[in-house]
Amino acid sequence: MNTLDLKVGKIHDSWSSGNNLRRSFLLIFLLLVFSPLVALVIEFVQSWAANHSNWLWLSVPTGRRLVLLIQSLGLALCVALGTTILGFFAAICLWRWHRGAARYLRWFVLLLFIIPPYVHALAWISLVTQINSLLRVLGLDPVPFQGWFASWWIQFMSLTPIAIGMTLIGLESVDPDLIGAARLVRPDIHSLMKVALPLAKPLIVAGGGFVFLLSLTDYSVPSLFHLNVYPLEIFAEYSASSEPSRAFLLAIPFLLITILVLAASQMALRNAVQKPLWHIRPWPVAPVWPEWLLYLQRPSLVVLASQVLVPLFVLIIAVGSWENMIQSITSAHREIVFTLWFSAVTAIACIPLAFAPASQLLRRDFQGKIWWLVVTLPLAVPAPLIGIGLIAVWNRPFFSGIYGSEVMPILANLARFVPLAALALLAQLRRIDPILIDAARVYQTHSIKTWIQIRLPMLAPGLLAAGCIVFALSAGELAATLMVAPPGQATLTMRIYNYLHYGASESVAGLCLIMMVLGLIVGLISVLVLRGWVRFFMKRSMVRP
Repeated sequence: MNTLDLKVGKIHDSWSSGNNLRRSFLLIFLLLVFSPLVALVIEFVQSWAANHSNWLWLSVPTGRRLVLLIQSLGLALCVALGTTILGFFAAICLWRWHRGAARYLRWFVLLLFIIPPYVHALAWISLVTQINSLLRVLGLDPVPFQGWFASWWIQFMSLTPIAIGMTLIGLESVDPDLIGAARLVRPDIHSLMKVALPLAKPLIVAGGGFVFLLSLTDYSVPSLFHLNVYPLEIFAEYSASSEPSRAFLLAIPFLLITILVLAASQMALRNAVQKPLWHIRPWPVAPVWPEWLLYLQRPSLVVLASQVLVPLFVLIIAVGSWENMIQSITSAHREIVFTLWFSAVTAIACIPLAFAPASQLLRRDFQGKIWWLVVTLPLAVPAPLIGIGLIAVWNRPFFSGIYGSEVMPILANLARFVPLAALALLAQLRRIDPILIDAARVYQTHSIKTWIQIRLPMLAPGLLAAGCIVFALSAGELAATLMVAPPGQATLTMRIYNYLHYGASESVAGLCLIMMVLGLIVGLISVLVLRGWVRFFMKRSMVRP
């Protein structure tokens, strides 16, 4: 047997072991993500067998439930439209930044997503309270900040980074050669409208769809402003009846709508016509926009700046002093430690679980379409339904060691956010030239060594992004965590949410400021680690003979 045969045999063995490990992670992913839904379906079948067929009327929205469903759809639609429009104007401004520090600073907008919605809520409540106090002194009527408008504004401010980021990624993915060819014969505004936007439209539509789903499935922000929405009705039904099947039936019309929206967003994302990002290079000369477009961009940049400045300065003023800040940290030290611990464990556990399905999303065959459906379908499930499903799965004598323990919040957040981590890893996998992977497979001496020296450095940005996304979302998650958290183990989000219902105070402002600073620190550390990682492997590649 010659050397080539031995090398081919080693490659075959490494592929076989790798496939077995991938199948194991895919199975764990399916069990983890879909077990809550399967448990709810089983509960429904059992209730049907127990002659509870009269519960079926819950799946038909009528009367008050129909009003709540329409109100939820209207709120989510307005949030999605508002963020998409603002995201367009802000993204085409950031799209021009290709020189110096601005080239990296523009991606800071993605870090704004890690600021939890209730931080925006407390900041704007405090700001409006101060404005109303001034208006009363001047003898003017106060500004109302409750109900539908307040809920829309807070969700708009917290979800706008998604729309801006998706639009910017879509524009960056367009081949500059196509834009350059259009710029030779027509003004830059025509190349934007006729070339760049049609090619970036799939990612823009997908971003709007995700914002719609996140707004539609959230009840925490509307409940703060005394606005009833349909997801809150699902939570209230389970709290009143303790019947998972009743909550599941109540959620059926809601699920049908979210699945349809998700299917449209998924189709737009899969049909994106952009070239792979390893072929893309920035243009040598930035485009020049007309005055009317520059005039429309300024309000979007003001809103973008206010997403950081308003929460930061308002919360600092609300805290008042370092003593109040220290007191807030001291009083909530258990919640802070528990939040950091379970968010870090969730982020670390999500990486191998998300990588296996993310690699399946690269497939172009029928199985790839199935995996797209499998990965994105959990995003359409409301968070309270995931919590109810996990209770149905684990609230059994055989699982007494797991149910009621710190494992339950981890399972809830993995079930919610591993699909998002898979999509983040998919974006990084699309940036990797497959020629490099093929070369590594041919010349590899050991599969583990190839992973460490070749694949892991190329995957590092996606792995880091996925981990940071899951960490931030887990730290700010409320709806599912609230239902499965063990007694005496509350997260910082749960503590803040409970306090917000009693009005803003110095301690609540201090806790919100902690959450905001914590999220920004996580983002900063991620950037520094990523830069150090890249420099380390660049030095190794230069030293290696």
